[in-house]
Amino acid sequence: MQPQSRLQLRLIAVVAAVVTVALVVLIVTLNSGSRPELTPITSIQYSQSKAVEGFSASSHETTDAARIATFSAIVTKYSIDVTNFDQTLNDVCTGGLATVITLRFADSKSAKLRVYDCGRTVPRGTFVSDASALFTRWRAEDDG
Repeated sequence: MQPQSRLQLRLIAVVAAVVTVALVVLIVTLNSGSRPELTPITSIQYSQSKAVEGFSASSHETTDAARIATFSAIVTKYSIDVTNFDQTLNDVCTGGLATVITLRFADSKSAKLRVYDCGRTVPRGTFVSDASALFTRWRAEDDG
């Protein structure tokens, strides 16, 4: 192979390597961008329903800072975007526990989540199971 051909091959290899590195850096930068800070939640309205005779589907609302912090911790733990809840996180079943959650934010906006829990057990929990358990506990306290 002639020296000029080797030089051209090396140049092509260097350009390809630079382009590859640039693409990797770009992809990592785009994917690792932090989620924008969520406007503080000022109130949570919730109700639960289940296809069981006598089950109370009453609606409740809380502005309690400790309760809001507890729910926010679950949202953070599972990296949930409450303004665009991913319905595929829900359990798929009939007759499970449905929880409708309406969040109101300090900027006067709101978000609604519909969480469906079939009671499946996952060792480390899921957003659906943890949120359902939290609102079940609150409902029992508020109805008590």
